[in-house]
Amino acid sequence: MSTDQQQPSSNLDKKVPWLFFFDIISQQLGIQVTLQFMNFFMTNFLLMSAVTTAAILSVGRIVDLLVSTVSGTIVQKGNLKAGPLRFYILINGPLLLIGNICIFLNPNVGDTAKYTVFIIGYLFRNLPQSFLITASNALVPKVAGSNLNDRLALTAKKSQATSTAAIFTSMATVPLVQFFERSMGAGKGYMITAVIYCVIHSIIGFLVYRGLAPYDQYDPDAKKVEGSAANVKVAHIYSDTLRNPQAWILTLAALLAQIASFTLQPMNAYYNRYVLGSLSYMAVTNSVIAYASLGVAIIAPPFVKRIGKKNSYVLAFSGQALGFAGMLFLSRGRYPVFLAFQVWNRCMMGISTAVGVNIWGDAAEYQLYKTGRDSRPFIMSLQSLMMKVGQFISSFTYAILINYTNFKALGGGEAELDVTKLHNGLYGYMLATYIVIALLYMSFGINEEKSREYIEANKKMMDERAAAAGIAPTK
Repeated sequence: MSTDQQQPSSNLDKKVPWLFFFDIISQQLGIQVTLQFMNFFMTNFLLMSAVTTAAILSVGRIVDLLVSTVSGTIVQKGNLKAGPLRFYILINGPLLLIGNICIFLNPNVGDTAKYTVFIIGYLFRNLPQSFLITASNALVPKVAGSNLNDRLALTAKKSQATSTAAIFTSMATVPLVQFFERSMGAGKGYMITAVIYCVIHSIIGFLVYRGLAPYDQYDPDAKKVEGSAANVKVAHIYSDTLRNPQAWILTLAALLAQIASFTLQPMNAYYNRYVLGSLSYMAVTNSVIAYASLGVAIIAPPFVKRIGKKNSYVLAFSGQALGFAGMLFLSRGRYPVFLAFQVWNRCMMGISTAVGVNIWGDAAEYQLYKTGRDSRPFIMSLQSLMMKVGQFISSFTYAILINYTNFKALGGGEAELDVTKLHNGLYGYMLATYIVIALLYMSFGINEEKSREYIEANKKMMDERAAAAGIAPTK
């Protein structure tokens, strides 16, 4: 069912979707150098052993996970004078700048001090991200209001920005690092490139902070409104969410998807090297699917608007399950076939990405409708929390899969393993997981008609409560 039916006219200034677009691009720039080179820098320039590297990253991920569990509550209850949600966009660039400098500084001091500087940088780089993602997601319904089309327009721009950033950074990051390595000395190119990216991120973040000011203002009376996000007790945030079946469905589906995604990423290198025969295929695949992602991000929004959020997710994950079935049964050792299914899966993923956080918004609106208490920012934070939990659990699924292949290191960067077990184990796992995820989304109980019903009823209820408290209603 189309979301165009019975929708009010757009409340958005034409520049607002572009503010979201450039904000996402700048966010991707800010984390890009560490994504590509942090582990390499740790072993090759900081001279950390594999054990030390693994220990530091494991502890860092645990701390990151713990912070992620409370970030949603903090953002929801904050009501900051500098902007309840925008503030996290404003500060993220400067904090990332500090983090990147510390990570790639490599000071001429003892190992303990050097590692301490790195850990400080790692925390500055990672911990603010949970707050940023939560705030960025919560801004979508806050800026768009009750208009479903406006909400989809904002998430579509975010999806397009992610794909655009992937193409840009894949072309620019390595050449920039190599240029500064040659001109400034070994080990210097990483920090200089990261600083350039973080400065750009900070400038754009400031402009986005200013541009979204009309939509995200500090409200000194927010706690006076019964059931408002700032008024809800923390105990009710958690208890209401635990009793929300729609939130449970999305949380479990997202967790399974994140575990699978973070498991697949490191396994890709083994698959390309030992099944397809060359690591060089990875660069070709990444380039092709980056352009495919951008194309889908541009053309998917009208299609998603027509079939609705739930149906889009069902189609996306059913389609990816079909793609993994093709890889499992048809693509072994056949790179053109493998590439075709990779592109297919990325296109399917683009359909759900165009919906973005809006499906979590439906679960949040459902909870407000049922309980009369607004926990929307917290529920939407669960998406990023599942990413952190999935990343942590994937360490174990990766270990199980690599052990299943009878992997044995031979030294000199070479190893031996059972190619058949690698192929069947990896894509058998992916196929089974995505079938379960698709079934979970099929069981999601909110269609477009119910979504509109909840949003409109919630707006009316909160406007009446605001009026009773002597506060102007929301848009």
